[in-house]
Amino acid sequence: MTDTPPTDAPPEAWVRIAATSDLAGKRPVIPVTAHGHKLVLFRDEEGQLGLIGRYCPHRGADLCFGRHENNGIRCPFHGWHFDRTGQCTEQPAEPEDSTMYKAIRQPSFPVTQRGEEILAWFAATAPATLEEVTE
Repeated sequence: MTDTPPTDAPPEAWVRIAATSDLAGKRPVIPVTAHGHKLVLFRDEEGQLGLIGRYCPHRGADLCFGRHENNGIRCPFHGWHFDRTGQCTEQPAEPEDSTMYKAIRQPSFPVTQRGEEILAWFAATAPATLEEVTE
């Protein structure tokens, strides 16, 4: 359930990971594997893209099978909810006054749409602006 380390450093460039049509269905959630990372790509109810770690940090459930709701993905096993930045926003089984969820975060990567392509940035450096992307 852990990420496989990439064999080469990721390029300092936006990388095409999907077509916009891949998220056009009723449930805009797909698995993505890129540069040694197993991820889930989704479009939330506000139309924003999220690219976060595919497996829930609690019990390793595949978030691709999670419920797409409340501008994020809810784990199908215990219901932990993650927003498009990878931040856990809810843990239903925790006591009402618990704030443990604030310390839980999935890996996430910058993601954007350019025309009919969905692009992600995997390099450790700050993402280039799309104007800097060459065809």
